[in-house]
Amino acid sequence: MARPVLRTCVGCRRIREQRTLVRITADPSGGVRVDAPKAPGRGAYLCASLPCLEKAWHRRVFPRAFRRALPGLDEAALRERFGAALQRRGVIAA
Repeated sequence: MARPVLRTCVGCRRIREQRTLVRITADPSGGVRVDAPKAPGRGAYLCASLPCLEKAWHRRVFPRAFRRALPGLDEAALRERFGAALQRRGVIAA
C-alpha cells in the first residue's frame, strides 16, 4: 500500500495528507488560484478552514511560499475565493 502524500499547512503548520488541504497557487498575472491542485507553479497548502487562512495572512507567508511578491493580492478577495472553494468541497465555512 502506498504512503499518503503529506504537506504542511502554511497557516497552522500542521502536517496533513495532501488531499485534505486546499492548494493556493500564484498565477503568472500576479493573482492567485484557489483549490487548483493541478495548476502549474509554486503553491501553498492550507487546511480547509478560514482560521488557517487568517493565520497565514497575518504571518505574511504567501510571498515566501510563492517566492515572489504579489502586490495585487487582496485579503478580502482571497478570503472570498477560499470560502467559495470550501463550499464547493462541502466544508462549512466558519
